[in-house]
Amino acid sequence: MAKFNVVVIHEIHRELAVTRLRGFSEKMRDQAPVELTDLKEAWDELGNLEFSFKALGFEVSGSMVTCENKITVIGNLPFAALPFRGAIETQIADKVREAIA
Repeated sequence: MAKFNVVVIHEIHRELAVTRLRGFSEKMRDQAPVELTDLKEAWDELGNLEFSFKALGFEVSGSMVTCENKITVIGNLPFAALPFRGAIETQIADKVREAIA
């Protein structure tokens, strides 16, 4: 498995960021450009997320940690998706920024 890592800096209260991210996650599931299957999400009491899903036959898993001034998303991609890692990281960062805006 290949790794990906995204950090998004923010200036809103952590609790507000978590609230917006939780709602956005539900919206993205319904509007995903490709079919997502085997989707699993687990939010802990601190507002951190563990996730996994399949898209186009690829398994993706990872976690999102929301801190006072940044959100970090780290995860695993199959090696076959490695050529797209930069684009995937950019899309994740854009979607996180959109969620907390």
